[in-house]
Amino acid sequence: MMEESQMYKKLLVIAAVDVIAGNVDLLSEILLRLPTKSLIRFSIVCKLWCSIITGMQFRLSHCRSLAFSNAISPSGIYFYNCLTYQKIISLPLADNATSLPPLPLLDQFINSSIGGDTVTEFKVTQSCNGLLMCIFTASTTRITIKKGIVYNPANGECCLLPTYKKCDQFVYYNLISDPSEPPYYKVLCVTRMGYGYSDIDVSVYVPKSYSWRSCCHFSAPRMAFDSGVFWNGAIYWISKYSSFYFDVKSEKVAEISMPPRPQGGFTQKIRYFGEWGGHLHLIQVQSRYAKKFNVLELDKDTWKWSVKYHVHLAQLISTFPEMVQQTSYGIQYAFSILSVIRGEKEEDSVLLLTIPGKVVAYNLVLKTAKVVRELPGEVVDTVFFNQVCAYQYTESLVPVSEWTVGPEKSSYQQLSKTSEFLLEKGDLLGTSSEYFFKDA
Repeated sequence: MMEESQMYKKLLVIAAVDVIAGNVDLLSEILLRLPTKSLIRFSIVCKLWCSIITGMQFRLSHCRSLAFSNAISPSGIYFYNCLTYQKIISLPLADNATSLPPLPLLDQFINSSIGGDTVTEFKVTQSCNGLLMCIFTASTTRITIKKGIVYNPANGECCLLPTYKKCDQFVYYNLISDPSEPPYYKVLCVTRMGYGYSDIDVSVYVPKSYSWRSCCHFSAPRMAFDSGVFWNGAIYWISKYSSFYFDVKSEKVAEISMPPRPQGGFTQKIRYFGEWGGHLHLIQVQSRYAKKFNVLELDKDTWKWSVKYHVHLAQLISTFPEMVQQTSYGIQYAFSILSVIRGEKEEDSVLLLTIPGKVVAYNLVLKTAKVVRELPGEVVDTVFFNQVCAYQYTESLVPVSEWTVGPEKSSYQQLSKTSEFLLEKGDLLGTSSEYFFKDA
C-alpha cells in the first residue's frame, strides 16, 4: 500500500507538471515571478519557454512587476580607467553571482566601420536601471561625430540611435530608463554651440520614433552634460558651481543650489556623484588625495544637500599601507571611489573603493573595511587612481530594439549568447537546470 501511495503522488506531480507545461497563461504567471537571470537561462529550455520569455508583452510585464515590487537593485559594477577606456573590470556584488555578462561592444566597435564611418573611440558613459549608455566617435573624411548606443548587457540587445542633425556641435547623450512606465526608456541629446557658450538645447529620442524631438532650451555657461544621473524622475547634472535637472514628465529644466565647496585651492572638488537605492549622493574633497571628506545626500522634499556620512580613511590607510605613495608632489593616497552603496540596514551601507591590488568595501557606519576582490597585476596597471569610471549593472529584460526578424529566431540567439556565457562559467541554478540545458 505504501508503494502504491508513493506512486500515486508521483503521478499527481507528473500530471500537474504536464498541466502547467501545456498552459501558456499559467506558465507565464509562474515565469513572471522569476528573476531576470533565471529567465535568460530558461529561455533555451525549449521553444515554448523561449517564445514566452522573449515575447515583448512578457518582458514589459516582467519589468513592471520588478519595478512595483522594488526588486530592481544593482547586482554588480563595471569600471575602467577614465583616461584610456580600456580593460573593463566586472565586479559582482550579489552573493549568488560569480560573474557579470561581458561587454563585447567595446571590442567589436573600436577600429570598425559603421555606415562608412571609422570608429576611433568607444566608451560607456552612463548606467540606468539595467541599461548602459554607450558613445562612439566616428570619423569620416570631413568631420568627426558622436553617436549613441543604448545597450542591455543582460541579453545583449542594443539600439543604435539616429544621428543628431547638428552633429558638429558639442553633443552629450543621457539615458532615462524607468521600468514602471512606458516607453521604458528615453535618451536626451544635449547640445551647445561651442565650449563655454551658454545656449543649450535638449532633444528627446523615444523608441520607434526614429528621430530627435527638440523639447527645451536654457542657459548654462561652462557646464558639461556627459555625466547625468537619473534619480527621482529626472536627470541631474552637476559641475563646480551649478547644478541642473531635467524633469522627464514636464520636459523642463531647472537649477538647484549647490552645497558649499570645501576650502582649498584644488579646483576639481567633485570626487563622486551617483545614485543607489533611491538615494542621490555627492562627495566633494578639499584636495585630490584627501583622506577626510563627507558623503552628502539630496533630500527629495527640500532639494537641500545635507551630510549623511563623515568619512576618515586613516584606519583604512593604516590597514593597507600600499595606499600611501610618495611622489614629487609629496605623499598621496591611492584610491578611487566606485560607489556609495546603501544597505537595507543603515549599518550595511558601504563606500566601495579601489586601492592598489584590491577592491575594498569601507563600512560608513561601523568604520570597518572588507576586501571584496583581489585585482590581478595587469588590471592594477590600468587603474589610474582618481580617474575611474564606474557603472552599475542591473539584470533587466527591458527591450531596447525592435526585432527585424521573427522573435523566435532573433531573441533566442540574443538570449542564448548570454546563457552560453553563464554555462561556460558554471554559474547554474542546480541539477534541474543542467538537465534542461542538456536537452535544449
